[in-house]
Amino acid sequence: MANGTVVIVGDLPIEHLGLDLLVAEFGWSLKKVEDLDDLQTFGGNCDPVTVLFGPKILALSWAKALNRVMAAAPRALPIVCHGFGERLDLSEVAEAGAFHTLLLPFSVSEVRQSLGFVWCAKRLRTRILPQLVPQRHQRISRRTSRQIHVVA
Repeated sequence: MANGTVVIVGDLPIEHLGLDLLVAEFGWSLKKVEDLDDLQTFGGNCDPVTVLFGPKILALSWAKALNRVMAAAPRALPIVCHGFGERLDLSEVAEAGAFHTLLLPFSVSEVRQSLGFVWCAKRLRTRILPQLVPQRHQRISRRTSRQIHVVA
């Protein structure tokens, strides 16, 4: 039985069967929602662990899309998915609250690594961090594919 849900918003170019199997490795299930309104409805009914979304696919700036994702699923760790040609200032995206970024099209190893970071962050958040830092003020973010830092 899955103990969390990875939510994909919109029509990200992914292979669902492969992602279903990858998500199951972490004990989670995969749910696709059509848009941010559907995420709001779904986020109110369950507690997603992470939300993968592409701002360009949603026809929004990354900042607006990120704000809407965080409002719809406040306990989920948002992952911004972007194409190679889309320029993102990773430190700015991280400071705004994004947990991670993923390049499209997905590489299985990069998605596995990103979900592994989510799994670790969720474990830390439930076992250690609430005792040290109020949960509303902590954000675990990714600056590059090789660094993770905590932004208070």
